[in-house]
This record gives sequence, structure tokens and C-alpha cells, in this order.
Amino acid sequence: MGKGNIAIDKSMVKMVVDGKIIIPLPKVLVGNRYYPMFSISSFTHCDDCGSKLHVNSHHTRWILSSHGTIACNVTYWICPSCKKSFHDQIIGVPGSANYSSEYYDKQMSVRCNGRCSLHNSRRIGETYTEGVINVCGRAPCATSLWLYEQKQAELSKQELLDQKIDFDETLYVDGDWTKTGWKKSLEELIGKKLSKKEWKKLRYKSVCVVATKEKVILDFEITDSLPDIKALIPLMERIKNRFPEGKIKRIVSDEDNAIIEAVKTVFPEVSHSFCVYHQLKNVSKKYSEEFKAGDEIPIEDEIVYNEICQLITSDTVVEAVVRYQNMLNSESYLELSKASLKAISYAKEIFKRNVDHMMKGFTPVTNNTMEQTFSLIRDIIENVRSFKTESGLANFCYNLFTYFNNRYFATGKWRGFSPLMRAKILYGSG
Repeated sequence: MGKGNIAIDKSMVKMVVDGKIIIPLPKVLVGNRYYPMFSISSFTHCDDCGSKLHVNSHHTRWILSSHGTIACNVTYWICPSCKKSFHDQIIGVPGSANYSSEYYDKQMSVRCNGRCSLHNSRRIGETYTEGVINVCGRAPCATSLWLYEQKQAELSKQELLDQKIDFDETLYVDGDWTKTGWKKSLEELIGKKLSKKEWKKLRYKSVCVVATKEKVILDFEITDSLPDIKALIPLMERIKNRFPEGKIKRIVSDEDNAIIEAVKTVFPEVSHSFCVYHQLKNVSKKYSEEFKAGDEIPIEDEIVYNEICQLITSDTVVEAVVRYQNMLNSESYLELSKASLKAISYAKEIFKRNVDHMMKGFTPVTNNTMEQTFSLIRDIIENVRSFKTESGLANFCYNLFTYFNNRYFATGKWRGFSPLMRAKILYGSG
């Protein structure tokens, strides 16, 4: 395979036997045995009185799957003693649904990878049945897929909170805003009309996430848009109880006061660092707005830019003060561009804040682990419609974060490995 080519997807490979296309069906674990998908599992005796069941009627169920529309002949049974009714179970099809479990899984995967929200999931049905049957299959309706997500979230939650991994003794904490709730429902609940400003303030929630350097997400907490320390204490307590004492040596976060105070309360002995990635990014942005790619930047501006970056990443108060004084001298004696003057003004604002953090024992870091993680998450959440309920948002996050932990990297030296696999290779099985 040449560089840049995409590997052939062999998951839907077909064989030709006597002029007919044969599609091998996946196996589904039921109890301790694997059965081919769409196999029929019949009841033989009543689970109440133990009597042998009699045939009541026969029926054909039509199941939509990524292999096409499958016709399954099922039998309905009745108990001659207590008159209780039973029907055959179809392996890989939840309950009496019209959609197979692997078809739901396909939809979930495409919804995350293809950023497809519920209201236009019809295109997924067309994509996964195209060429398999004469008529493109329809996708599960929004309610069916939403209900499936809520049930799947219980499994995702258990997997997320129970996963045991090793890491480099550093955890990363950050939060991002997302929208939840419906305005009319909230107005009915509180009994008054909301202004646009009030609605914006109430509808935004903050999803605060804890992850490792390898981008393995461990846990999260959904709070109001501007949470206080009490809102994040439960998250920190869960993380503390999850690992042996002394395992966590450092926690890295942004400058959010709620996170800082919650970490200080629950982890008083753990070193706390604040991420200055955003500060460096803001400084670079001021120069990129004035100097375009390929422009020759004056040496005076390069000196100031480097001095500001050194100021932001200073490890000690003494070093920060020295860098700050050098920056002020440059402002006095050098002829600078508007970009440098804007960057110096910004550096003056954050200098005192950073010094205050360092005097409290915090150290700056530039690792953008959480920024990369949230960038990926934001791409998904921004394309999903507003969440109706907070529990729906929580369930979506359980499914999403569990999916990310197992999602293979598409580029780089860890291509073909998931964050969980990478953590196990680097640090052991946990």
C-alpha cells in the first residue's frame, strides 16, 4: 500500500458461491457462547410455572441492518397452564426492535466520526444499505437512536469509571461549555418568561474533564457554566478514591479558580501546575493578525516576542520579574510594531496573575493535552443539537468519552493505537 492510500475496509467483505453473494455474519456473545447474528433463540418452557410451551403462531420479522434487510421467521408461544405469551428472541436484535444492535453501533460510530446529528441520520441508513438491497434502507428515528444511547450510556459509564490504567503520575483537568435544555420547558418549570440574556446564562453547562497525558479520559462532571468549588469536589473525590495514595504527583489545569480551589482542598499534598498554552497562543495571535505568512518580522519585534514567551513560561517569580523588566526596557528603547505593543499590554495583564500563582506554589506548563482533547470533543458537540435534559447530556458524554478512549489514532507514530492501548504499552496494564 503506497503512502497516503487508504486501506481496504474488509469488515463487509463478500464471497461468491454458485453465483450468489455470501456475506459472513458477525458472532454475538450470549452467555458463554458465540452465536451468528440473527440466529433464533426459542423458549421451551414457561418461566413462571415451568410448563412446556405450545406454538401459538408464526410470524416474519423484518430487521434493518448494515448487511441489508433481514427476514427472520419467528414463532410465538403460549403456556397452556397460565396462558402467558412468549416469542422467539433474535440474536443481536434488542427486544422487539426493528434495528439490529450492530446497525445502532454503526450509526453511533458515524455520528461521532461523521459529525451527524440525530435529525439527519437518514443519510446513515442510506449509506449503510446502499448496494446491499435494491431500496436504500431508512435509519432509526431520532427517538429510537436517542433511547438506545441512553441505555448504552449505562455500559459506557461503567467502563469509563472502572478502567484501570497507569500514567506518568500527572493528571490534566479542564472544562468546556456546551448547551443544554429547551427554553419553553425551562420557562414552564420556573413559571416565568426568560430574557435572551437570562436564557443564555442558564442554558450553558460546563463539562469538566479529567484525563491523562495520553488523552485517556477518566471522569467528568457537568456543572453550571461558572461552577464554584462545591460543584467540583465530587469529581476530585472520585479521582482520589480511584488511585492508591501517592500515585498522583501533579495536577495540571487552567487558571479556573473553582478547579484550583477544589484541587487544593482534595489534594493538598499534590503539586498543582497551571497551563499557559492559551497565553502563548494569544501572544502569537496578535502577531499573526499583523504579519502574514512569509512576511519578514523586524528583529525588534522578534526580541519582544521571545521575551514575552520567556516571561509567560518563567518557573520562578525572580525569573518572571527579570523578564518583565526586560520587556519594559524594550518598550522604552525600541521602535515596535502595533503587534508588539498589543502583546506587551497583554503581558502586563497576565504578569501579576502568573506571579500570584507561582507564589502559591503553582508552576507553569505548556502541555496542551486538554486543549487537543477538547478540540476534538468540540467538533462533535458543536454539530449535535441542543440537549433536552442534563441526564441526556451526561449519557452522551459517557458514550462519547468511552468511544474516544478506544478510538484509534489516524496519524502520527501511534497510528492504529487507541489512547488506552498507548497507556498500557507505556505504563503497563494498570
